Amino acid sequence: MSMLPRVTDPTRERISREFDNLGPDVCMADIRRDLDRHNPQLLDMAVKWAGEGKEGKKLFTAFGMFYRLLAAEASAPLGPEALSPLPQVSSETRDQIIARISRIGDEQFCREAIGNLEVANPELLQMAHGFAAERPDYARAMQGFALLHEALLIQSQSDRLRPH
Repeated sequence: MSMLPRVTDPTRERISREFDNLGPDVCMADIRRDLDRHNPQLLDMAVKWAGEGKEGKKLFTAFGMFYRLLAAEASAPLGPEALSPLPQVSSETRDQIIARISRIGDEQFCREAIGNLEVANPELLQMAHGFAAERPDYARAMQGFALLHEALLIQSQSDRLRPH
């Protein structure tokens, strides 16, 4: 069971308007500050996935929208005072994912992660697919979205099992 919020069509439309009205650079600056403060491991994973150059900037912006959709659905404002309701990915979770990929391989991990995304959050999968379909390397884009969602999903399950 996923503890991540399920993105709805109205939220997707609202965040698309937010990006259109404020501009992607303004939105991404806020998202990056939020990630720096609340989720540096996830930010590092996203930066490495996106890479550099023009295509890297587009991938990172798409990740920002992906993250913003989850945060918005959880009714989380971005900002320095905001406490992110999304799980903070730990280095242990990151290591667990790396070990799992080493054990089962990239393709199997990606299939499983996309399957989890489809079950847990079909609207978010639709956003990821729509973006990836316009990229020269569809597989790389989808692998990144699946990896980042899986990190949040695993962390949310781990947090739920951890005594408070």
